[in-house]
Formats: sequence, structure tokens, C-alpha cells
Amino acid sequence: MVYGGGHMIEVKEFGEKARLYCLKNKNGMYVTLTDFGARVVEVLLPVEDNGGLRNVSLAASSARHYRETDLYPGSTIVPVAGRISGARADINGTIYHFTENEPGRTLHGGIDTANQQYWDVELDHDKNQVTFGIVLKDGFNGFPGDVRVKAIYTLTNQNEVKIDYKAAADKDTIFNPTNHIYFNLTGDFQQSVAEHRIKIAANHYAPLGEDNLPMGVLEGVTGTPFDFRDFAPFAQGFDSQYPQNELVKGYDHPWLLEEVDIPVEVLSPDGKIGLSVRTNQSSVVIYTYNFPVTALAAYHGAFSLECQALPNACNQEGFGSILLKKDEPFLSQTVYRFIW
Repeated sequence: MVYGGGHMIEVKEFGEKARLYCLKNKNGMYVTLTDFGARVVEVLLPVEDNGGLRNVSLAASSARHYRETDLYPGSTIVPVAGRISGARADINGTIYHFTENEPGRTLHGGIDTANQQYWDVELDHDKNQVTFGIVLKDGFNGFPGDVRVKAIYTLTNQNEVKIDYKAAADKDTIFNPTNHIYFNLTGDFQQSVAEHRIKIAANHYAPLGEDNLPMGVLEGVTGTPFDFRDFAPFAQGFDSQYPQNELVKGYDHPWLLEEVDIPVEVLSPDGKIGLSVRTNQSSVVIYTYNFPVTALAAYHGAFSLECQALPNACNQEGFGSILLKKDEPFLSQTVYRFIW
């Protein structure tokens, strides 16, 4: 154990050569992180009636489990989150072809990406902070440039998990990171999140085509199951026959965050926990675990709030630019605050 600044960072084995880094704040909240995938493993809140902790982050038991199942939960997704149509993009007039890991598409950067890699680690005990670093080599999965990436996690005494991304490249490239934490605020990932209530200050969302890619347009949420401008349960989409919900069996869509100062908010069904998410990114992709790939969570047993630029922006006019120019710094921040 290492003590500093009134905080404690405990380092444990996590299987293979992975390490688990345990942060605690003065309110009894814990966050565990691992260098395998620069990921969040657990978010433990002291909310149970018996004084116990509730883990609200979908977690595997070891790095080996994450590796063998190629699980995304909690991991840092780089260089580009979401799907890229045609597994290609035009960067400054040159067409780059990326590794396909879905038919005709690149998902979350391709094969054996940073979520399956070991990152370098720096600890700042005074700030209660862990910094993970990695270099994505030029040409890896087809993306140009050596890209130096840092994912910085901080646990505050305001019960916030802050995630800061920093990056710089030695060639012009594309870059759109996110984190893939899956939540269930009940702590029971075998229980549907249907009755979790969510509020998003978003007037528009991006509908998907049959290929699960945004169609390149933004549609108004009024009169649809995508209207969460007032608190409403995920069930309004799960139980609907709205074509966009039927297409993906729930939600797997981006909402445009026109008011970045207004947080996305989620309330647990039992009323014990609230989650508030602020970001300087332009959208949030919400996925409701519609296609389980592991017994860790049931169908609709989790949801993710992936804060990022709009997916497939590199191939859609009007979706903004994700170009990262040579030697220009990239900075983004997303803050998850828990209320109980």
C-alpha cells in the first residue's frame, strides 16, 4: 500500500502480468483500475443498508477473463471509438484502409487494440490519480502515425471519477477516444436496466442504418422513445415497436449534446444512487447491452454512456472533424459523479 495526500492507492495482482490499482476517497467510495486496457474494473459505493459496498461497474475477475472474451467493459477505446464505414477514411486526400473486425467495418479501432494491451502506469498519490500511457504505432490496424496516448483517472472527494484523455501524433491521423464502462446502478447485472431513469439534454439523435452505422443525419427526439429531455426509463424504448429500437433491440445510438454544460443523469430504480455525467465531447453513445457476449451480464443488464465525437465522423459530412493534426495536442474530459 502507498499513502499520500490523505489517500491510499493499493496495488494488487490481477492475473497474468496485470496489476489492479485501488483508489479510495474520504467518503468510502472505491474505484479499481487495471493497466490491461487502461480500464475501470469496479466502482464501489457505500450504499447498502448493512454498510456494505455496491459495485455498479461490470467487472471481470482477471485480466485473463478480459483477454479470452475480448471484453470492452471499462476499457479505453482508441484510436477511434465506434464503427467506421467501409473500414476506410480519407485523411488529407489519402485513403487509409483499416482492419475489419466486423463485415465491411472497423469497430473500436480494429483487432487487438489498446483494450487488449498493457499500458504504462504512473501513480500520483497526492492527486489520487492513475495515469496510463501507450504508443499506438504507425500503421497499427491501418491508422497513420505514432500516437502517444494518456488516459488519466482521478477519484475525487466529490465522488467523481474524472477521465482525461491526452494525445499527440507525429502524422495527421484520426482520433476519437472513449471509455466503455458498463453500469447497473442496482449492482445486479442479471437484472434489466429497464427501470433506470435517464435524462439527456439532447434535442437530436443519430438514427442507424441496417449496418448499425449512423446514417449521417440527425433527427429530432420529439415524439420518439429517444426523448429523454425529462427523466424516463429505458423501458420506453425496450417496450416500443419503434423501428430504431427494434433494429438494435434497445439503444445503441448517439445523442447530440447541444448543451455540454448540462449533465446526462441516471437514477437507480431503488432511488439510492444517482449518476451525473459531464463531458466536453459532442455526443454520448448509449448502449443497453442488447447482445450479451458474456454471462457477466444478462440481456439489457447494463448500459454504457460513451462520451465522444459522433461516430463515423470521418466519413460523414456534418458530423464534425476527428482529425488530429501532427504535433497538435488532443485533450478531452469526462466526469462521472455518483450521488447517494
